[in-house]
Amino acid sequence: MSGGCRRLLSITAALRTEPENGQAGGRPVLKAGQEIIVQVVREIIGNKGALLTSYISLPGRYLVLLPNKLCGGISRKIESEEDRQKIKTLMEQIKVPEDMGFIVRTAGINRTKPEIQRDYQFLMRLWKEIFKKAGSVSAPYLLYQETDFGVRSLRDYLTLEIDEILVDEVETFRKMRAYLKAVAPRHLRILKIYKDKIPIFERYELEEQIRVIYQERVELKSGGYIIINPTEAMITIDVNSGRGSNKRNIEETAFKTNVDACEEIARQLRLRDLGGLIVIDFIDMIDKKHIAEVEKAFKKALSMDRARIQLSRISKFGLLELSRQKKQSTIQEISYITCPYCKGSGLRPSLEYASLGAFRKIESEAVKGIYSELKISLPHEIALYILNNKRSELIKLETTFGVCLHIEGRSDMAWDKLEIEQSIKDQTLESNVMQDIPLLQVAESTEPDKDQAVPAEAADAGITSSEEPAKKKGRRRPRHRKKRSAEALAETVPENTPENTPADELVPEPEAATVMQPVPRSMTPQFPAKPLKIVRALPDEFYPVELGDDTFAPEPGQDEPEEDKGDQ
Repeated sequence: MSGGCRRLLSITAALRTEPENGQAGGRPVLKAGQEIIVQVVREIIGNKGALLTSYISLPGRYLVLLPNKLCGGISRKIESEEDRQKIKTLMEQIKVPEDMGFIVRTAGINRTKPEIQRDYQFLMRLWKEIFKKAGSVSAPYLLYQETDFGVRSLRDYLTLEIDEILVDEVETFRKMRAYLKAVAPRHLRILKIYKDKIPIFERYELEEQIRVIYQERVELKSGGYIIINPTEAMITIDVNSGRGSNKRNIEETAFKTNVDACEEIARQLRLRDLGGLIVIDFIDMIDKKHIAEVEKAFKKALSMDRARIQLSRISKFGLLELSRQKKQSTIQEISYITCPYCKGSGLRPSLEYASLGAFRKIESEAVKGIYSELKISLPHEIALYILNNKRSELIKLETTFGVCLHIEGRSDMAWDKLEIEQSIKDQTLESNVMQDIPLLQVAESTEPDKDQAVPAEAADAGITSSEEPAKKKGRRRPRHRKKRSAEALAETVPENTPENTPADELVPEPEAATVMQPVPRSMTPQFPAKPLKIVRALPDEFYPVELGDDTFAPEPGQDEPEEDKGDQ
């Protein structure tokens, strides 16, 4: 419960204005910032928010107090007309405030007036304390929280059939004793403190029963078993005959197994606190009498459940649907967390599938050609698989795109995780410029600088430094160059070229009236590829191939342009 102000209203009372001239009001009066008292009916479960209500209800041992309701009643689970009449006569003897109501619980059957009166006084004191605290604090504020597990167990499950209650914790024992003293004093004699040195769970073999609660398979006495599978939409329960099957009489085996499963399913629903929509797949039966008896047995087994249950009939497919009230998370949801590797599905990708997906991501980053280095962090097993089975593909990526790959195996990563750290290439200005220079200019730029060291015979032939301006003019970018004929290009070559000049130093003559072709991609400068680097040391058995110095050398003819190969 939360909230509080000097004048407290329920949401129902504050929704509409008061009647005027015999007509109900139609103007809403709830305003932003107004403080009201609400009760949490259902906790936050998964992606579903909490459920709040203004109809406050305080459960006790025999009664349920309704402070904001003028009506009362008797629990629907009390079906005997005789019991209902006795309870009605008893409640008429108890003075209840006009603005409050009570509901008599099933535990109130065959109770005396003093017992009902004590429970009533206990609930009234509790409500007065809550209401008083609400008027002295500001919202949001927690006004009251339900008592601990020990007191709730006494309130909800204590019956006349219980002979002894053992508690191994002193503080819990004191709280439970105080509650029984106020509500059911005659049960104080059965409440005892456990003092044995052997743990109470071990002494009474409770650990094995608790372990079964978290398993999806539950064995039956008849030799069959049930499978409980919670999903997002519903909870499915499958009944199987197992080793208790009898091939001679299949119908009788199915009937006995289904009856045995009814009691165990009802028990597991209470122990696991399963709620929502539940579908049970019973073993198929042909005899309609057997079907009716199974429905009757299951309904009887559910009568001990305190939660509200809506039950259907067994369909022609052997399915039975029921809806059980759900107030909080199940024991499995409270005790377990979702696996970070499989996300709760119980499945994970195989090693080959996960490794192939990781390699595709590495390949998609490497082919961009803008990175000089990629640092990849992978799960340990996937990193080993890629290094051993995709080594040639990794080497090809490095030599083709000039990228250095660093692969690191980590044991703390999930199989669907991959981390890549990129380092962009630091390209120089000259390398960027040379990609746009025509083939003729590349050939000229690769010639030795004749102006710095002019041979003596070249000086005698009349070659001077006066040609330097013309040479610089020839190095302009191709977009500033004008088309020239073959004759004009021939005039730029000196007539007194020595005859002993090597042929490879002569400038090749392009075709007439054609634009100089750009450098093919294979002729563009390539960044040297570094060898594959393994960041963390791995055992020797993971390196079946011994790498040599020529492992990362380019293949023959790799850098030769396809146009030149055609001329050969």
